[in-house]
Amino acid sequence: MFKINSLSYKYLSGREGLRDVCMEGVAGDRIVLMGPNGSGKTTLLSALATELNSKGSVEVLGHSADENLQEVRRRIAFAGDRPVHLEELSGIENAQLFADLYGLERQYAESVLDNLFTRFGLSKVKHFPVSSYSHGMKKKLQLVEGFVHSPELLILDEPTLGLDPLSLEEFIDFIVQFKKGCVVMATNDPLVATKVATSVVFLMDGSVVAKGSPQELLDQLDEEVKVEIWTSGSEQKITSLESDGMVARVSPDKIVANMPSDVAPLPELMKTILRAGFEISRVEIARPDLSDVFLMLTGRSLTEESAVAREQLT
Repeated sequence: MFKINSLSYKYLSGREGLRDVCMEGVAGDRIVLMGPNGSGKTTLLSALATELNSKGSVEVLGHSADENLQEVRRRIAFAGDRPVHLEELSGIENAQLFADLYGLERQYAESVLDNLFTRFGLSKVKHFPVSSYSHGMKKKLQLVEGFVHSPELLILDEPTLGLDPLSLEEFIDFIVQFKKGCVVMATNDPLVATKVATSVVFLMDGSVVAKGSPQELLDQLDEEVKVEIWTSGSEQKITSLESDGMVARVSPDKIVANMPSDVAPLPELMKTILRAGFEISRVEIARPDLSDVFLMLTGRSLTEESAVAREQLT
């Protein structure tokens, strides 16, 4: 389906957006990219979608990405993180436009679109102007447009943002059943990644730091549990607390720490939290997820901005 070899890319600022990335996918693969803002996820997806001039090689569906562009783009779908539609047209008119651009016969396209609008819960609003759609509805319409021509390679950037729970489950079911082609998508939702991915690629500052199946990555924290301590009351502006050599992460409403499965360090951690002026409302113990694995491997949170993102803001 695709093969990326030694792919590098520099932004106009001169900063490296991708650094010697190698990756490949075959039919049946569902590859999920995870990393903080600026880690290179969107840049990598854009290169795979033949939208960037980059250093290295990108081969898609047997063609070099800088050759036979029309043939490659006819057989792939790329849905970016920000839906773009003709707002004055209805949902079905926007989707039909994509079907026309892909050369689908009208009667066939109508049948496919009817099924897709039903699947993503848009049937009742398909004749409404897109300007009246919520962000989540526009995301779902974007997925309809991307799937209309039965692409062989699906490239999706944060496709689940804004989806309601029912639509999210429909999307996950649709992707998992997509057997004939390959899916490459970016998401930082650990639950979605675990349910969807056959393999996960962790990116940081344009480089691949780890990859493997969700279970292979989770096994690296097999002997640990994640403890979430819900708190309130403290006015201290701190991002972490240290207790017995263990560092707990502080967010506005809870403190999170990974610890051995016997949770032996928990009592001392709770004392440290109380001494810091917090009030504890409840404690929850769960298995670590992929965001915890990423933190363990990189020392960084998926919700942080990478060095690239910080530089672009300055």
